[in-house]
Amino acid sequence: MGGSGSAERGVRGRRRGAGCGDRRAVGGHREGAGVSAEPRRQGEGLPALVAAMRPYQWPKNAVVFAAFVFSAGEAWTPGDPGTWWPLLWRSLVVFGLWCLAASATYLVNDVRDREADRLHPRKRFRPIARGAVSPRTAVAAAVVLGAAGVAGAAALDAAAGLVLAGYLGAMTLYSLGLKRVAILDILLLSAGVVGRAVSGAAAIEVDISPWLYVCSSFAAFFFATTKRWAEFRQLGAEAARHRPSLAAYNAEVLELMLGVSAAGALLSYSLYTIESARVPDDGSMALTIPFVAFGLFRFLLLMSGPRQADAPDRVLFTDPQLLLAVAGFTAAAFAVLVAHR
Repeated sequence: MGGSGSAERGVRGRRRGAGCGDRRAVGGHREGAGVSAEPRRQGEGLPALVAAMRPYQWPKNAVVFAAFVFSAGEAWTPGDPGTWWPLLWRSLVVFGLWCLAASATYLVNDVRDREADRLHPRKRFRPIARGAVSPRTAVAAAVVLGAAGVAGAAALDAAAGLVLAGYLGAMTLYSLGLKRVAILDILLLSAGVVGRAVSGAAAIEVDISPWLYVCSSFAAFFFATTKRWAEFRQLGAEAARHRPSLAAYNAEVLELMLGVSAAGALLSYSLYTIESARVPDDGSMALTIPFVAFGLFRFLLLMSGPRQADAPDRVLFTDPQLLLAVAGFTAAAFAVLVAHR
């Protein structure tokens, strides 16, 4: 009896132990599953910091070359390197300085948004959001990059340096809170594109038509609106939680803003090719209009269909047809300007 009771108690003990072990295993499995669903934390390092600087967005700074391209045949001639090389290298330097400054704003913005980014299905993998770059490192890098950008631009041209400093100030205010104000958030992003065009013209000391500023403003407003439109659709009910300004938008307003800005960009550029005093009088610059129209509508097609889950800037810089449209536009505009001046 005693031996049987001891054996029975041993069996019950083993069963209880097995049950506890099973529960611990299940609990451990659940905890492990929860961790694996989160962005993986990686160690700090230069590759992560460079990734946080978003080099894939640097092509946006190519707007600084607009003044150089559209001054062909007037400020410089293709057959004379002595006329175009001094302007080209200054444009290249400005491009590099804008890349530094833009990266500084991205770092500051990602530090401010790191908590919200961790809730975003795509942005949670950004280096700062996932913990690969500490906020202190990011801010220190931003200060260095911003100071280098402004100092370099000011050394090249005072006006170019002033524009770049103004851009950094505006984007800092944007990151600190103005991004929460609907409409103003899009206008600030658009102003940055126009600032690039102005800075590029100042650096090489050429005047460009006010029409191009109007065109770039509408185009920038269109692109910035697509970013809000994409976020609004991707995040759904969680949109305002990630970006407070999205609480003031709705699908109808964003689609209306897209249509108006796209039409404004296309129409203003079309008028520029005909009315501007800086283009050929025979209207041959209108040959570039189809490239602009194709680029705008192709971008809308992609963002509303096959690539609606992608970031707009990645779509812009990775779609082969869009890249061909940009190349074709540049080549056609350059050929027309050179042939008529």
